[in-house]
Amino acid sequence: MRSLKYIFLFFWAFGPALYGQLPAYELQWGTPYRYRDVQTQDILDMDAEAFYTYGSRYALLTANRWYFAKYDRKTSRQVWQSEMDQIIYQGDRTELISTHVVQGEFYIFLQAYNRQTDQKILLLQVLDAQGDPKELKVVERLDARRKYKGSFKISFSQDRQKFMIFSNPDYSIRDNEKFSVAVYNLQLELLWAKDIELDISDRYFSLYRSDVTNDGDVYFIGKKTPERNKGERWVWGESNEEFIVYRLSGKDERVFEIDLGLDLVYVTNMGMELDFGNNTMAIAGFYSEQGYSRASMKGMFYITLDQAEANVVSTHLSPFSTEFLDEFMSTGRATRGAEIREDFVFRHFLHRPDGGAFVIAEDYEMQVVTTQTRNGTVTNYYYYYYDIIAFGISDKGEIEWSGHVPKRQFSKNDGGRASGYLPLVDGKQLHLIFNDHKSNTKRFGVRRPVVMRNARTSNVVAVTITPEAEMLYTVLYNNSKDRVQTLPRRSTSSELVQGEAVFYSYRKNKVQFGSLQRVNE
Repeated sequence: MRSLKYIFLFFWAFGPALYGQLPAYELQWGTPYRYRDVQTQDILDMDAEAFYTYGSRYALLTANRWYFAKYDRKTSRQVWQSEMDQIIYQGDRTELISTHVVQGEFYIFLQAYNRQTDQKILLLQVLDAQGDPKELKVVERLDARRKYKGSFKISFSQDRQKFMIFSNPDYSIRDNEKFSVAVYNLQLELLWAKDIELDISDRYFSLYRSDVTNDGDVYFIGKKTPERNKGERWVWGESNEEFIVYRLSGKDERVFEIDLGLDLVYVTNMGMELDFGNNTMAIAGFYSEQGYSRASMKGMFYITLDQAEANVVSTHLSPFSTEFLDEFMSTGRATRGAEIREDFVFRHFLHRPDGGAFVIAEDYEMQVVTTQTRNGTVTNYYYYYYDIIAFGISDKGEIEWSGHVPKRQFSKNDGGRASGYLPLVDGKQLHLIFNDHKSNTKRFGVRRPVVMRNARTSNVVAVTITPEAEMLYTVLYNNSKDRVQTLPRRSTSSELVQGEAVFYSYRKNKVQFGSLQRVNE
């Protein structure tokens, strides 16, 4: 596994085209829209022709309203916008759970709670490619004694031809973990469904991740802590968490638990990605040999599985190199193979077109500080979005390179809205786009970065990791000079549209989208 080599190529791009060692790109800003007209809060998805947005408006004296819109990819001009008042189903108000874009249509999942029947009802409202609503349909019902009891979780397969509903019913935490799984096609035809009960008490188990394959099989990851009622010991100072991977199929009544062969290490974080081709899936994450309650990381693991049989095909455990560790600690500790102690969160598991993958994690922390003053109690929320670590994985499941992208972002009481990053897959290259302090153009990879506290005066930069394990730092534009404020986590990219993205930005009290596109060479 190679560590990255920093290449210092800094340039400004004031015009519409961005040129340099990277492939040529064109950034075209669209027409600004008044926020009160579009209420756009997030870009949901994009394809080669369009991108799709969602927004909402909540009010005390009037009905809540949802906004769904389609925009042209090249010009960022709105094609249509559909405004939908909060739906009342049989006298009960609905709440929006999730929205997905499938073949240019919006699949909007809602839930309503009926007090008379003590049921939660899952509804599906589809907007067609022109933004017109189709018939509202009931998908599932779930017994729940209170409005806040029970839940639905929806996931779509990678080819967007099937979706899964993960339902948690209302029951006591002293009972065994129970849930229901149902898989549907786009015509809302039930392909299979199962009620599951695990031999683990609910209070000691939590669902971590779940997904459905193109063939309709379901994989999910759970986190388990020691069951004291069964004599399992809680060890002070250790993490006391165990990750368990399960498989469900409509062809088998069993809940199949998968042995990943990681018994000799402590898994600190884990993600999975399905349908890599040739019926292959992958599970990746970080491991420790110490098992402290405050997670530390010794290295990374990458496991490929036969998706149909749920059998392990290959396993790669790769400890971090001395050069990689040297960027987080003293040279002496790095030479001794000490573990990284930062709070890295597993963020992205991205497909490469060659069958490989990119795995990305970010050092993230939120602090809540409550103080007592003369005027009462004051609570502040502090958001820290720090370093990124990324890994390139070959189509054979081997870890090709590991990289550390130094980054410092801080904000207070804003949800960290301008912090974080936007990943962009471009063949075997990975671009990471984020707001950075303008002083870091000369410090990147050399000195500790200056903390970005004011996104309005920051640079929007792209850090590119090449197949040769080189890292390029490029300033795309300056928010202050372009008079915008770009929000990377509300922006979007797609593995299906290589090397392109849509930026979500504010210009005064208006929303403005920027379309990043390749220039034909």
